[in-house]
Amino acid sequence: MAEKLKKKPGLSFVLKRWSGEKRADEPKSPKTPATAPVQPTQTHFRPNAASSRGAQADLKTKRLSAGGIKELVQCSLCLEVMYNPKMLPCQHTFCMACLLVYITDKPIIECPTCRVKIQVKGANFVKDLPSNLYIDSLLEMFGVNGENKSVPASPGTPTTPTQHVELHAGGVRCSYCKTMCDSSDISACQHCKMSFCRLCWSQHLDDLRTQMGSILKQLDSAAGRLEHKIEHFKDRCERIVEQINLAADEKINAIIDTKNSLLREASNLQKNGDLSALALRNTLDDTKAVASKSMANKDDSKDKVQVTTFINLHQNALQILSDVSKWDVERFVFDKENFRIEQDSLTPVDAESDDPLPECGRQNEPLESEDSLVLHYRSRNFLPHYVWRKTSRPGGVGIGPWDNHLYVCGMDSHCVLVVERSQARIVSRLTYEEMLYPVHIAFMKSSGEIYVTDKWKHCVHVFSKEGGYLRSIGQKGSRPGMFRSPEGIATDKNNNHLYVVDTGNDRVQILQPDGKYVDQIGVVNKMQAVNTSTVWENKEVLCTELNNPTGVAITGDRVVVLDSGNRRVKIYNKQDKSKIIEFGAVGPRKGQFRQPEVLAVDPMGFILVGDSGNCRVQVFKPNGHYVRAFGRMGSEPGKFGWISGIHVTKQLDIIISDTKNRSVSFF
Repeated sequence: MAEKLKKKPGLSFVLKRWSGEKRADEPKSPKTPATAPVQPTQTHFRPNAASSRGAQADLKTKRLSAGGIKELVQCSLCLEVMYNPKMLPCQHTFCMACLLVYITDKPIIECPTCRVKIQVKGANFVKDLPSNLYIDSLLEMFGVNGENKSVPASPGTPTTPTQHVELHAGGVRCSYCKTMCDSSDISACQHCKMSFCRLCWSQHLDDLRTQMGSILKQLDSAAGRLEHKIEHFKDRCERIVEQINLAADEKINAIIDTKNSLLREASNLQKNGDLSALALRNTLDDTKAVASKSMANKDDSKDKVQVTTFINLHQNALQILSDVSKWDVERFVFDKENFRIEQDSLTPVDAESDDPLPECGRQNEPLESEDSLVLHYRSRNFLPHYVWRKTSRPGGVGIGPWDNHLYVCGMDSHCVLVVERSQARIVSRLTYEEMLYPVHIAFMKSSGEIYVTDKWKHCVHVFSKEGGYLRSIGQKGSRPGMFRSPEGIATDKNNNHLYVVDTGNDRVQILQPDGKYVDQIGVVNKMQAVNTSTVWENKEVLCTELNNPTGVAITGDRVVVLDSGNRRVKIYNKQDKSKIIEFGAVGPRKGQFRQPEVLAVDPMGFILVGDSGNCRVQVFKPNGHYVRAFGRMGSEPGKFGWISGIHVTKQLDIIISDTKNRSVSFF
């Protein structure tokens, strides 16, 4: 260390200002003439007394720069100007002699500045350390380096001018070691947006390579994780597919079990019906045989026996006729929504109905507006002004457009009764030998024809307005133009079309008067899963949204259908057959139905539904909003047993037939 100190010049020499440069506030020496200043080797700007504040700021900057250079070239160990500087791996620089003394024989040292642990590798570790090029250049510029050991002359000698040193360091500062370098010796990193000197740039590149290796390892790890995730995702999807198949199989098996149960239930219903029908048929045959034998026996000696036989035969015949009439009393339909067979005996219940409003609320002209008609229905006291009881089991009713007579379908008498309304007497009958069970009736005024649906014959009988039989339309089947147990019927006077409710085929068929098929309502094509050879496939199949429909009416450009099995009223567009609205539900509450059988529309399109199971008639607006319900269970006037026909005249007179009470009521 002593040898080193002998070779190093003092720091005061390095930073000594040349003698010709003085401060503005320093007084001039009287020995130095003002006209003959010492000329330095380099031209430099000298401030005078009139210099501006900018010159003073520049001088202050020079002082700060000189202090920074002093710190750069000063060794932290000996606190002198560095001699033969060596740079540790941590980028801090010290004199080589100071490092040799500091290291001695230690295997690991700590940097005196940053305390980073550095491993000493070999005896020539210090000599092999790189030099700090920037410090070397500064020392060389000041005339202090390892090669030049001579101490320069004192700058105070007036005959030898001192070499001027510019204290402003030019170039760019390294972002790592903070040294100032020329622009050509600086490299800018586009990644971290920092500048590095040559030595630090190499180290920075090594760091980048290390980071790239780390990134590569992370990418390899991410690739492995991705493969595991893909495998896990695939397993999850396969598991979900497996669960879907298992759940579908369970549901399918449950549906199949329910299907088999329903089929057994339907089979039991059929067996019970067949057994009861067989017993009734045998009783009927035995009674007929007894009656035939009694008629053939003409022995006068047994008159009393014949009288007794007649009395017994008469009683048995009445019982048999009653049993035949009630044999098909219990009704059952398949509920598609709930997937069950719904059984409902022909036993009505007393449901909710409305009492009329005070009479003062009635309007003189109910057809003036919708509100006035609503008020008319709500304030009307529905007590019949006449009840006609001259038929056994009346069905559909209607008013002839050419004679104003009442037409009543006699379901048990196999004919249609024509009744003169003013005197309530039968004037004629529409009969045909093949007519079995007339249900409903409709009229076509333009052609003068009467149309009667025959439920058991599966056709529509056509009569002239004079009562003559003309033809039959349709036969039993499911193809277009064929029927299964048709019930409701209506005519479209604008297009001369017939609307026939094909109850057994769950549809409404549109026909021309001659029976030619036009279109149908309630049947649509849908995509449905079909099991073909143990494989389920989606195919377009013909489906119906109706369930056991029983009534139809035409109003304006709409077709109103009574979907009895679903307890709904559905309204369709007459042009495109699309459904507009539907309303109704199962139950005894207002707006609900239980076995609705018939419906009719008034001149303003209000819908009247014969809710037979609830023994009442419900009135709705054309949009389906509830208006009024009237009627209760019973046989007295204004009460019903089972509503089987309804008709509304242009004067808002309501005619209702009751098959259980065997009556026709006029309201």
